[in-house]
Amino acid sequence: MKSLVCLFFSIFTIWNPVFPQKKITVHVTPIDATIYEMGVATKELKQLGVGTAVVAVQKNTETMIVVQKSGFADLKKVYSTIKGEKLPKEDILVMKDRMVNLKVLPDDAKIIVNGSELEKGISKVIVKDGAKVNVEVKKSGYVSVNKTYVNQPDAELIPVNEEVKLKDRIIQVVSSPSDAKILVDNQISGTGHSDIVVPFDHCVVVKAIKEGYIEFEQTYCNKDGVVDLPLNVSFALQDRLVIVRTTPEDVSIKINGRYVAKGEYNVKIAKGDCVEVTAEKEGSVGVRKKYCNQDNAPLLPIIDHIDLVADETFAVSIPSEFVNINNIVDIGNKDIDAWKVMSQIVMSYFDVIEVTDKATGYLRTAWSVKSFPNNTIRTRIIVKVADSSSLKYVVKLCSEYSGKSGSNVNDDSLYSEWHRVLETYKNVVNDIQTRLK
Repeated sequence: MKSLVCLFFSIFTIWNPVFPQKKITVHVTPIDATIYEMGVATKELKQLGVGTAVVAVQKNTETMIVVQKSGFADLKKVYSTIKGEKLPKEDILVMKDRMVNLKVLPDDAKIIVNGSELEKGISKVIVKDGAKVNVEVKKSGYVSVNKTYVNQPDAELIPVNEEVKLKDRIIQVVSSPSDAKILVDNQISGTGHSDIVVPFDHCVVVKAIKEGYIEFEQTYCNKDGVVDLPLNVSFALQDRLVIVRTTPEDVSIKINGRYVAKGEYNVKIAKGDCVEVTAEKEGSVGVRKKYCNQDNAPLLPIIDHIDLVADETFAVSIPSEFVNINNIVDIGNKDIDAWKVMSQIVMSYFDVIEVTDKATGYLRTAWSVKSFPNNTIRTRIIVKVADSSSLKYVVKLCSEYSGKSGSNVNDDSLYSEWHRVLETYKNVVNDIQTRLK
């Protein structure tokens, strides 16, 4: 019986041979690359060797190896005995595809590789053998950074690790009016709109300018510790500018009654405001102009030339220190009828007395008006009691001009005080002071 059993086992062995595992010696380039075997279920890597390793492949199975080296893409190879494929005794593997461990900052910046977006922050960029990869790192408000990696024999060596930090900032600037020019550090950057670059650790001065407007200026700094810069800004030019130039050049220019310059001045008119400009020169007719920066106001000029013409009134008038001021008349002679004498003197110069009241000691003539080709002069005298106890009067000779011919004598808004007086009235104050002493 024992002999029969041994015979059966021998026959079974002949028909069911034991197939040993297949062993392959794998050589890799670079020679310092590490060879791993990947577990089928766990995907865990088991190190087999560095540069060279023996890979055992069981019957009816597949064995995957992974070759790794910093700066290269993983090289994977599967050896299979499932389909009865003949496996080599030795295999030579060459790592050719390169890999860059790319880290970007800010970590939410987009990474675009050949048009496809990768995971933000840290990405592995694969560069196939003989290929070229374009990488763009971008984020709103920053200047994008572009990198090109070339995996070719004569190309620059691809880095193993690279950090790309977006540092230069970009601001979208829009101006109003839309044809205003945008300047960066006094260099034209665009018209109406422009993307302004603020390099890291620098400041730039951005202006919006247009003729006839007051420029708008803003400084932006891209430095550590500085508050985050805006993504976009709007520069609205609203305050206006009129360049006033006069002929002759020595004409005095006043803004709202205040002297500012001779010959030329940049008149600034804030949005919603009006400014009155007066151009004056002795012997010429003064000119007054009003510039308004308001809705529905007349269009403002960029440059306004004011030409002064000779004043015909200059030849028939004299400068006077006693016009438009209060002149005190002390009645030294108490025996005379001061009011009567005062009235007689005034009427010898003026035809119409508008108001007279002896009881209150008040007298005012009507305006005496004289029109010239380029000017209108109005003159009147006002008398009132200064001190009833000592009988003193205040006499004021009013002399005013309009700067235009035929001006309405009763429209006060057309007239300004004149430091001269027509020769007709040059002695009236002196006569009163002399005869009432």
